[in-house]
Amino acid sequence: MKKAPKIIFSLDAAPLMNNRWKQGNRLVETLYMTALSVLYAHVWYREVELFVDRTAYPFLYMLPCKVNVMDLPDQHDLWMKAKIKAIQEQDRPFVHLDTDVFITKPIAFDFGKCILERKEASYERHYKQQLKFFNPLVKGLPHWHEDLGYSFNCGVLGFADMKLKADFVDAYYRLEQAYLQQREAYTKYKQIGYEPCIVLEQYNLACLLDSQNIKPTLMLPFDSVKKQAERAKQLGYNHLFGITKYRPEVVKEIEHQLFKIFPYWYAQVKVAIEEELQRESAVLTA
Repeated sequence: MKKAPKIIFSLDAAPLMNNRWKQGNRLVETLYMTALSVLYAHVWYREVELFVDRTAYPFLYMLPCKVNVMDLPDQHDLWMKAKIKAIQEQDRPFVHLDTDVFITKPIAFDFGKCILERKEASYERHYKQQLKFFNPLVKGLPHWHEDLGYSFNCGVLGFADMKLKADFVDAYYRLEQAYLQQREAYTKYKQIGYEPCIVLEQYNLACLLDSQNIKPTLMLPFDSVKKQAERAKQLGYNHLFGITKYRPEVVKEIEHQLFKIFPYWYAQVKVAIEEELQRESAVLTA
């Protein structure tokens, strides 16, 4: 790919306000984190686009990129639905970055059909056990593999092949429909800490790529976590996995970086957050 792809982001605030990962309401922390992630990308890339739900829009609309508001269903367990909808809108090469990904150096994102962050190291623990639930639901999906043996992390996910992108979006919606029909039966998996999104998005995509004999470009093409970290540092790339991003010291550092590196935009977001908190407080005390 000779021309730099568009960089896109997406955010659905509702799950973050409703105890996603049993973390309570993490909207404020996520707003600062999203702003920092987008602003870093804006330094290096000409075209950056952010897709947000109506809750997040008033806090982030002022960022120096195109900000699109989306209507999203009230389905807190499908917290990556915003990403799928943002991907669905694309008609030329792009890279989607999760809002906990920070690009501190320009990365070329030179890839063929598809780029992903890395292979997941936790297939046996997080993915394989869920296949007992999903396999009976998807016998009509030609790309599906009942035990592929691996999956990918989609913190970075990009497509240069729009047909492949369309195939992925279709595969997602077909699997989502099957899941929603049996959502109540999935409750026992939630009770032991599983979430359906990693199968609906990540494992589903791995199956699709395998069925088409496509080997994606990996940003961190190593099995060793140490080597992955070394490569990420070399690239100027940082991804805050899971609930790591909500540790007090990490939350503090994110806000500090936003204040130090992008003071004007930090002030804009901070004012919007404080005004909303004051409004909510006034409503509660009225």
